[in-house]
Amino acid sequence: ETKLYYTNNPASVDSGTLKESSGVWENALRNHFLLGAFDLGGATFSPMISLNYTKLAHFGHDLNNLSDFDSLGLNFAGVFQFGQGWTIRPSLGLSFDLNPNKGLERQYHQITPSIALGKQFKISKAQSFIEWSLAHNFTDSAYGDADDKLDRFETALIWGVNIPFHNFELSPFIRFGYANYSNQDRADFLTNLGLELKYSFSNWFYLKAFANFSSRQSDDDTYDFNRFDSGMGAALNAKF
Repeated sequence: ETKLYYTNNPASVDSGTLKESSGVWENALRNHFLLGAFDLGGATFSPMISLNYTKLAHFGHDLNNLSDFDSLGLNFAGVFQFGQGWTIRPSLGLSFDLNPNKGLERQYHQITPSIALGKQFKISKAQSFIEWSLAHNFTDSAYGDADDKLDRFETALIWGVNIPFHNFELSPFIRFGYANYSNQDRADFLTNLGLELKYSFSNWFYLKAFANFSSRQSDDDTYDFNRFDSGMGAALNAKF
């Protein structure tokens, strides 16, 4: 997938010199390996491995390249599917942020065990979903006073709907999150609103336009921010 978009706050900060609008070119390669489906009697179980690599390049201002980073992610998940659209998904994720300006030096990584409870349901021709998740992030950063300063418990509730019409699909979503930090006197409330319009030329190629608003309100006002992103993208899909 490739995306080209505008953001008014690339560093996700409240204020300061880094709060400078930017263009972003984002490229991602995502691989999902489904390792089978097993009947458990009343439920099915599907183990899955995901491997992703994302590269973000900022442009439009001399300071924007300070926000550049590459991200490598590995996730192990087991999806339990029950009747009436219910799912339970325990997972273990590993992610690494790499600095492309310093030879892909690792600047941050985290290990995240999580569990999510979800339900899918239909509204006429639309497909809707709601999911509640619990996670804990064990972190290691190259910056700050302590390697594990960003360790935190997180819970989130997300609702979205996919509305198809002809070759188009309209997908709004809303997400509310709460994070409590283990090694700081800090708690964050996070809100994300998004809207995507996708046009599929085939089942393996699509174009899309999107807009996202994200906000963080923290006990420590230093970490508050509002951010708006909007742009276009394209993706190639292969399934085998």
